[in-house]
Order: sequence, then structure tokens, then C-alpha cells
Amino acid sequence: MTTAPSRPPGPHRHPPLRQMGALRADPIGYMRHLRAAYGDVLTMKVGPRDVLMLSDPASAREVLASKAASFRKGRGIQKMRDFLGTGLLTAEGQEWRAHRRLMQPAFHRAALGGMAADIVEATRPTVARLNAAASAGEAVELGSEMMRVTLRAIAAVLFGTGLHEHELGVVERELPPLLERTTERVRAVVDVPVHWPTPANRRAQASGAALDRVVARIIGERRAAAEPGTDLLGMLLAARDEHGQGGLSDREIRDEVMTLFLAGHETTATLLTFLFLEFARHPDVQERARAEVRAVLAGRDPDAADARNLPYVNACIQEALRLYPPAWIVPRQATEPVTVAGYALPAGANVSVNIYLMQRSAVAWPRPDVFDPQRWLGGARTPDAYMPFGAGARMCIGNHLALLEATLIAAALLRDLHYDVPGGGPTGLKPSVTLKPGGPVIAHVSAAAP
Repeated sequence: MTTAPSRPPGPHRHPPLRQMGALRADPIGYMRHLRAAYGDVLTMKVGPRDVLMLSDPASAREVLASKAASFRKGRGIQKMRDFLGTGLLTAEGQEWRAHRRLMQPAFHRAALGGMAADIVEATRPTVARLNAAASAGEAVELGSEMMRVTLRAIAAVLFGTGLHEHELGVVERELPPLLERTTERVRAVVDVPVHWPTPANRRAQASGAALDRVVARIIGERRAAAEPGTDLLGMLLAARDEHGQGGLSDREIRDEVMTLFLAGHETTATLLTFLFLEFARHPDVQERARAEVRAVLAGRDPDAADARNLPYVNACIQEALRLYPPAWIVPRQATEPVTVAGYALPAGANVSVNIYLMQRSAVAWPRPDVFDPQRWLGGARTPDAYMPFGAGARMCIGNHLALLEATLIAAALLRDLHYDVPGGGPTGLKPSVTLKPGGPVIAHVSAAAP
């Protein structure tokens, strides 16, 4: 009987501090260098820990799908529980399975149709602001604009009209520092415990408390109402298992709401930022997408049906997701001895599925670093090398909602406005919990030609 080897190739002769320095200076560049030197399956040092990094589709599916029962979420995601609670993103085992079954119907395609109008309504302040900037000849920062519009969209989808305007202001003010502190904790090799009274912890705790008050008020009102409502919160309140039993407690709903704010806000915002950055870099693509939007909408607002009738816009979104997957790396930790990619891993081994590198593989994608929406229109592609929402049972439950949101917002912002980013915008990337541009994306907005 042959024993599986336990140590994949990697920069083992390089001192750990040297590896850590390279990783901190340029994470994406260093990982690309390692993949070029050692292949799609390698071991690298992240602080004191060995991490098996995978950018091979077959190995990724082992970890995320066929052998998923042998893994739990990585250390970084576990740290999110302190502020986000135990929602689908951080829950494990039976708790995760029970919540997933309860919540799944709310994210079926049929249920999402009713959310389209709320998403489109949420775009109106941004469209007005961008039109004003175009008239005044003022520049805008696309990342900030996309953060605002997606926050309003997910708030509308979650709460419908139940969120007062001043409470939306609380969410806009308090959610960013909470997410920033969560990101700092995820990235930290040596982290300050969340209960220590540091300024950063106090700020995050204050933000969390303010958000909790908003969510608790709305949940309380809905519990007291005759009907829970038809928005996403109403669906969560009405959720029952297959026997009509169970349901989510107020605390569980709070945790899922906080998780949805993170998953449905920042990730979609970064996707849209990259999408419009590529539109600015490729004016011909932007014009073709706008022409499709105008032809389909014929002057009216987009709806859920339109999202299925914009093939070129959807191809642009898929290509932006391929080049810039918001969830660019998926960390896992083995809970028992398991073999991955032919290597024997002990319980506790750390694994990272590198979605970014996988989706830029020259083996799977011709001209892998080129933005080319045409590759999604009738051409052959490699589905196994495309996992922007993960894979297996823990694939993102909100993937259809995210695509609907991105398509409707893109159509609303693109129809009447043209975007130009002088100099092509930032060339680097900022890989944190989500993948972001390496700097501000300053755009000049103008009225599009009739």
C-alpha cells in the first residue's frame, strides 16, 4: 500500500519572515510567482502556519464539494463571528445545514422577481447624483458610489419600506467601520482579542450596537404584525422546515441580516466597481452594452425579466467576476485526516482555494488576463475553472440575488451615462476579505450620446 506524500512543493528553503514580507508587500503578485514556480498545488508560509494553496479546479472541488465534510471554514472566517454572529457565512455543521434549509426558498429564482423593483428604486439617488456630476463636470469615485448604491439595494431587499430614512443613514455610517474591523481581524496573523477595550474594538462594538438596534426594531414590528411581509426579512421570519416546524429566533435572524449586509453589499459593490472600470478601459464594450440596455428597456426602468434579456451585459458581468472574483480566496481547515490532490493532510491543516489564480489560468482561459466578454457568448469555456461563488453545498446562497442586483444596477447606471477613467485607473489590486482595486477609481461622467 502506497502512502500519500504530505508535503507539496513550495518555497520551503525561504525563511518564513521573507515569505511573510513578500506576501504582505504584494499578495497577488507573490502568489502568481509561486504558482508559476511550483504549480497549482503548493505549500506556503502564512505567518507561523503552513497553508496548502490550490488553484487547480479538481483539487478545489475536492475541498469545497466531494470532501467538504472533512473541512470547516478557515481561521479568518471564524473570527467574523465576534461581530457578524453565526450566520450562514460562519456557521458550521448541523446549525449551518438547518439554517440553509430554512433560508433556501427565499433565494429561489422565483422569489427574487419581486425584489427587482426595490433594487431599481434604490438606484435612483445614485443616478441623480451621477447626472448632477455629469452636468457640473465633476469627477466621482466609483468605489464609493457603488458601495452606496449596493447598500441601499440590499437594505431595500431585506427590509422593503420598513427601514426609515434616518435608519438607513445609521446603516450607511455604522456598517463600514464594523466591516473594516472585521477585515482587520481576518487578515491579522496575531490578533488583539475582541473584548480588549482598544479604540478599534470600541468603535466596532458601538457600530454593532447601533445596527442591532435598527434590526431589532424592525424584527419586533414584524413579529407583532399580522403578516411578516414579502421582503427578504419577511421570508426569513416565515421560514419553517419541511414539517412546518422550527423557524429562526430573533438572534438568528439578526446574524443572518448582518451576514447578508456583508455578502450582498461589499461583494456586489466591488464587482460593479471593476465592471465600470473595465467599461471605461474598453469604450467599445461600454457602447455595445449601453446599446443593448437601451434596445431592451426602450426608455423604461429595468425589471427582473430584463435581467435575463441582456446577454451582453451579463457576459460583461461574468467576465468581471472571472477576472476579479470578490471572494478571491476561500480558506478551509481540515477537521480530520484527509487526502487532497494526492497529499495526506492531518487534522488542523490549513488550505486556501485560490479562486483568483484558478480563473486566470492559461490552461483554462485563452488570454487569461484580458477582459473579453465575448468568451461568454456561445464560445466554449471551462466551467470547472470558474467558481466566483464557491462550489459544493456551501456555494453562496445569494448568487442569483447578486447577479440580479448587479445586472439591474449596471443597466440603470449605464443607460444614459458614459464613464471615462483617465489613465485607466489603478493597475494594482487590494486583496483583503474581498478583492478591490488598488486605489480610488476616479471617473468622469458625461451624458451618453443619444
